[in-house]
Amino acid sequence: MTCRGLRTTFFPKVDGAILRPKYPPPSSYPEIVGPTYDLQNVDHPIKGWSTDLHNALFPESAAYEPSIIPEKPLCLADRYLRASLAENERLRLSVLWYYTRDILQENEFLSGLQEKAYLAQESTGWDYAVIGILDINVYIRLATVGLELGILPRGETLCAHTVTQPPNKVFLLPSLMEDWRFRNCPYRESGGLEAYAGVPLRIQTESGECVCLGSLCVASNKSEQPLTKVQHQALVHLADWVVSDLVQCVRAKRQRERHRMTELISDARRKGHDQGSTEPVMEILKSVYTDAIVRLHSSRTDHVEFDGGHSISVHDLQEGLWEDVEYLERLIDKSNHLELPCSRPVRIIASPCESISGPSLLVVASKDFHIVFDDVDLSFIHGCAELISQIWHNRLLEEATKAKEKFLRAFSHQLRTPIHGILGSVELLTEELQAQGSRKSLSSSPAIEENLAAVDSLGPFTYLNMIKMAGRDLTSVINNLISLNKWSDIAMVERDYSMFTFDDLETELEHEVNKLTLGDSRCTASVYFTHNFSQSHVTFNTDLMVLRDTLLPLVINAVQNTPAGVVSVMASADTDRRQLIIDIEDTGHGIHRDHQKRIFEMYEKVDLHSTGAGLGLTLASKFALLLNGSIDLISSEIGRGSLFRATFQELEWGPPAPPKIFDHLLLRVFTLKFGCDDALTIDQFASFLIRNGLTRSESIEGSLVVFEAASDNEKHRARVAQIPAGQVAICLVPKENDQTTPDRTESDVIYLSGHFTTSKVFSALEQAQAKSHVANKFCQPCSPKVLGSDKTIPRTPNLELECRDKIEHSYTSTSGELNDQGPRNTVSQAWKQFSPPLESIAATPFVRSSSRPLVLIVDDNTVNVRVMEKYCKKRGLPYVSAADGLQAVQTFSQQSDRPTSEESAIELIFMDLQMPVCGGIEATRQIRSLELRNNWKKSCLFVMTGQDSSTDRRAAEEVGADEYLVKPVLLRELDLVVSRHFPSFSTG
Repeated sequence: MTCRGLRTTFFPKVDGAILRPKYPPPSSYPEIVGPTYDLQNVDHPIKGWSTDLHNALFPESAAYEPSIIPEKPLCLADRYLRASLAENERLRLSVLWYYTRDILQENEFLSGLQEKAYLAQESTGWDYAVIGILDINVYIRLATVGLELGILPRGETLCAHTVTQPPNKVFLLPSLMEDWRFRNCPYRESGGLEAYAGVPLRIQTESGECVCLGSLCVASNKSEQPLTKVQHQALVHLADWVVSDLVQCVRAKRQRERHRMTELISDARRKGHDQGSTEPVMEILKSVYTDAIVRLHSSRTDHVEFDGGHSISVHDLQEGLWEDVEYLERLIDKSNHLELPCSRPVRIIASPCESISGPSLLVVASKDFHIVFDDVDLSFIHGCAELISQIWHNRLLEEATKAKEKFLRAFSHQLRTPIHGILGSVELLTEELQAQGSRKSLSSSPAIEENLAAVDSLGPFTYLNMIKMAGRDLTSVINNLISLNKWSDIAMVERDYSMFTFDDLETELEHEVNKLTLGDSRCTASVYFTHNFSQSHVTFNTDLMVLRDTLLPLVINAVQNTPAGVVSVMASADTDRRQLIIDIEDTGHGIHRDHQKRIFEMYEKVDLHSTGAGLGLTLASKFALLLNGSIDLISSEIGRGSLFRATFQELEWGPPAPPKIFDHLLLRVFTLKFGCDDALTIDQFASFLIRNGLTRSESIEGSLVVFEAASDNEKHRARVAQIPAGQVAICLVPKENDQTTPDRTESDVIYLSGHFTTSKVFSALEQAQAKSHVANKFCQPCSPKVLGSDKTIPRTPNLELECRDKIEHSYTSTSGELNDQGPRNTVSQAWKQFSPPLESIAATPFVRSSSRPLVLIVDDNTVNVRVMEKYCKKRGLPYVSAADGLQAVQTFSQQSDRPTSEESAIELIFMDLQMPVCGGIEATRQIRSLELRNNWKKSCLFVMTGQDSSTDRRAAEEVGADEYLVKPVLLRELDLVVSRHFPSFSTG
């Protein structure tokens, strides 16, 4: 039989005993004072310390010699010499109480005491041995040999004399019968003792003063020979050993208590922050100091009041530690024969903090004399006070944040709502004037039409455009001010980290840039979002929303300062250094060298081209800090543009996503230019393709043609005519031309509208691949290629079949101008395929078939109601209106309950949020409830509000809103959103 499986591994416990005690401690200790021999003096206190009297009664003896018996003074009235208080009794008692608190629960220490008592008895050969401590009124035997444990009156014990003896010496009385001081003492007359030898248990405080805690003594019921030098030294060493063990025991216990207190504070911090209350802190204080008074007291009052009419000055508590010295000394002097009272606080720890009462003191007051506070208690109570302040500050901050958010919501609503009315009215008026101009031009001669155009160029459209620009600038200022205030709130919460790709970042940025520049005639620069194709598949861990808010001000700043040209946003990854680097470069006005140092300061504008409040770069810098990033101006030149760089450190990079693979792609690119105006856009796009694997061709034959759309019909037809028939081409539609590009019907031209993202380029190249595969005349099938690298993938027999399936799917799944099943209308329509959807709560909206849905307009602002009514009228949409949420619910219920026809049911709702009687959130909840309860067809509900907060967005999403649009809402933007949900809707 093998014993390999029976071997045990040493696995110690920190608090486990190393050796089994030879002398285990007793199972219980006495709790009643006794035996009491001197009944005559038991109700009288012992006398205080007198140096002269002590020197007369206990003359100094030679080393290792018995105590000298002095002459008996005539003034001594008692039958024997009773004990007196020690010279420094208050300090002695404080040290004793600290080191012996709960000492009877330390079994390991008590076992050691018992063993040392046996060693003392064995080393001297006397009959008895005792180790005990001397309290204010009693002597407590902790370990004995030959005697019973007990609690003895202090005045009649021989051990009480030992504590007043000099250190490192034995108080030796080999014959009590021969010593007049103790001949008639109770322990000889009633206890039968004839010989005594005791050593004080001395401990030195940090101040250097020695005090005595008790004694180690031996005794005999017969007279003994004086102890030898060795026996003297043995007793002294045993006494020092006892004190050393006691100190180590208390130190270990307090370290365990410190650890427990740390855990309690951690738990209270979690609960306190979750509950927003200081109650968890008060609970842990009461659990540690079970019999103490724990309270928060305002520092603005003069005194802290306690039960029984006792009060303590707040000024006396400012030091942190307080002890009622006068009360304690009075008790020691007058009541040292009695049990200590518990009627008033004797020791207090106080720590300043902040609470609901303002500046406060956290007070822990003990009525128990035996509880002596130490640095562990002080640190714990200071920690609790700091935690109370933190919880209160967090609560104040939370309330301030709520108040600020409420103010910002109201501020945003009150400012955005009238701006919405102004801009909406201006847009409607512009449409009306344009319509009138169109009607005039149909009946006018060319000369008259030219004159009208000249008049219009200087007429009302100029002023209307100025109003729109001013309104957009005011909206931008409001947005920036609110974002600046929100920054502190975002900084306080945890980042929402997840894994993203560069394509995710580009999509977010393009969406926001489109939303902020839509309809602004000043923002005509096209933005190129670029990065290496191989890097587009790299994932990185970040808070995408914060990263977007960091980069967006830089991109918008570049667009606003580039009236004609391009803006490049180049992202690159340095995975070795864990860096994400994003360069934003424009070809705009540039910044003068004298102004480059102050552009990041708040409200700074460097020239007349600057728009907004001057907060964009400030916001970018602040948000970058939240992601361990920085914003720098790398270079800038007047008339040539600027280069800003955002660098983010310590990024965590994830595994790459599957790359795009092309097996029928024209890998040569030919740029078709028609002048200097389009060279910049085409070169930027061609450089992007060449950086990622394509090569430039000098011949148009067999190449992918890239050219820019012209704003004029005739010019555009001329450009298209230069492309060989059946050859695949990509037509770039810059941002300034996306409204004026002429009609197109050619099936081999792929339209790509600004802004230009990598995902858009991929879509265009996928279409080029599909068209070149169908044509199959300019290139032969090749091995699949990973774009942006030199890697090829071996062909498989089924690869071509899979490619055809994918191509057929792309023809049948895309809509509008990307599907060759129907004609292409305009390039301005083509841009929709590549433009991301405007902000939507529902990721995939439910498509409805109605072309003229009945609209319910809900808004308490009369101007906004009129604007939306005019909008509906011009779009041919029937509508009803409501001034608050309650009217909206009633109107919706009445219209939906009519059984006449589907047209009578409300299908589209424009819902404001902040309204009297019933707000938009509650109205939306009730409308969705009615639809569900009555099985009515679900309506499409757009929240249109001046409030732009995450709280309102979440609330709108939870109650079932389909879109969340922040005022001012541009009519063009609204047209696009309505078209998403109602594809048959037309603005005509």
